[in-house]
Amino acid sequence: MKRPTVSYSTRKSAQKAVPKPALKSAGGMTIRRPPTLILVLALYFIANIAVRLLMPHGLELDEAEQVYFSQWLVAGYSSQPPFYNWLQNAAIHLFGTSLLTLAALKNLMLFATYLFYWLAAREVLKDKRLATVAALALITIPQVAFEAQRDLSHTVAAIFGTALFLFAFLRVLTRPSAGAFLLLGIATGIGGLTKYNFALVPVAALIAVALDRDMRRRLLDWRIVITVVVAALIVSPHLAWLLDNGQSASSHTMKKMLGDDSNFLVGIAEGLGSLATAVIAFIALTVVVLALVFREGLARIVKASNPNTRLIGRVILVCLAAIVLMILFAGVERVRDRWLTPILLIMPLYLVLKIDAAEIDVLRGIKRLWGVAAVIMVLVPAALIGRSLAGHWTHNYAYTNIPFANLARTLAPMAMQPGTVIITSKGHYAGNMRFNLPNVPVIMTVPLTGMTPVSLSHYRRAIFIWRNSDSSRPQSFEEAFGSYLKANGLSAENASSAIAGFPFLWGAPMDQSLFGYAVMDLPPK
Repeated sequence: MKRPTVSYSTRKSAQKAVPKPALKSAGGMTIRRPPTLILVLALYFIANIAVRLLMPHGLELDEAEQVYFSQWLVAGYSSQPPFYNWLQNAAIHLFGTSLLTLAALKNLMLFATYLFYWLAAREVLKDKRLATVAALALITIPQVAFEAQRDLSHTVAAIFGTALFLFAFLRVLTRPSAGAFLLLGIATGIGGLTKYNFALVPVAALIAVALDRDMRRRLLDWRIVITVVVAALIVSPHLAWLLDNGQSASSHTMKKMLGDDSNFLVGIAEGLGSLATAVIAFIALTVVVLALVFREGLARIVKASNPNTRLIGRVILVCLAAIVLMILFAGVERVRDRWLTPILLIMPLYLVLKIDAAEIDVLRGIKRLWGVAAVIMVLVPAALIGRSLAGHWTHNYAYTNIPFANLARTLAPMAMQPGTVIITSKGHYAGNMRFNLPNVPVIMTVPLTGMTPVSLSHYRRAIFIWRNSDSSRPQSFEEAFGSYLKANGLSAENASSAIAGFPFLWGAPMDQSLFGYAVMDLPPK
């Protein structure tokens, strides 16, 4: 029996939506109001920018890293691809080093993520109203809603890259054109520069299409050459860097994922267990929320299926199967939910496609989901502020509370003199000092991956910064920087060192963070 051909062209909703009101411009042209979803999301992300500006101005780990790396524009920086670094570098050079620059870029990318996810859903949903459900479902994912606001950069880029890829991929399937294939190439290239594990998504999408008899003709479309060429051009600068620095760049990530258990079976069990835990942590809340808000049609939703659900389901399964193979044959024992972000970000779309396939009345569920989203949109900014406030009572302070600004003001008279460089051993300290003294070069004792150590011969004075993570009294200057001093032919005896304490930002009156600093005149070269 011949299998019926499935059309992936845009289809009209089975339930007619109420036409959106339109405005008349002075010239008589019709201007449609933006969808409510877009307006609400724009206001929400503007509010998150405002919240970050209200919080203490100590930088989180990723924020500090971005500020530190912004001193250079190179093809690669560390264990992560450079897409977010490049964007942050451009933003800082255009608008200056400020908390607004950091927060605005992140929230603009998150807003674009929701927008592209909404557009992707519209490409394949019969009931276009469910595209709003797909976008709002993202806010039920902790990694997207809270962690991305708290302190993520490369993961935010991967979230954006995945949403853009989904839109381009589904656009090629539903409305193929040279422009759609071009967009798919751009999305694939950008995604490849966000996180290395993003590569699983386009490969899985390719396999999923190849497994479908009605869709695999897209693979034979000559315009796919556009996709391949454009993607290759975008990733080529970093790929060339990676060929020279691959081992150094991957060692940090692989150290987190690979286990040291000598028992092969125990290692596999730990790997599969961590994968299951990560999947549940990432998507459980979304599944529960959608099940509750569409509870009347839950039985039909579970059973519902159509070509779109099968396609997206195959993409997810192929990705997860690849990770299982890594656990079985590559020694991966620790899989984190953050590492799964590009893969599991596709899951809300799959769930909404199941709802669409069930052909149930969705209006009540959409209204309920708006209520859930409204609560989360209040809780997330409140939780962010609460983290910075909590130290006042718990005496356990967040990175935002650390008073680097006070240290910078103390050191500014010396640091601002020509020929001065600030040296630290950790990226968090380096980024915070660069943030508060943006005109002073800051370097770390360990150079960026692929870069030669910065020569101190270019400078006349060095200011060394260090501290303990628990804010206790720091070790001596020689203990903190002995190896670095020896490697550069310097002696701690020629430095003037001191310990300085400052109250935590938003902290209890008696709580202080202690810093060590040393000032050294460098010998002429």
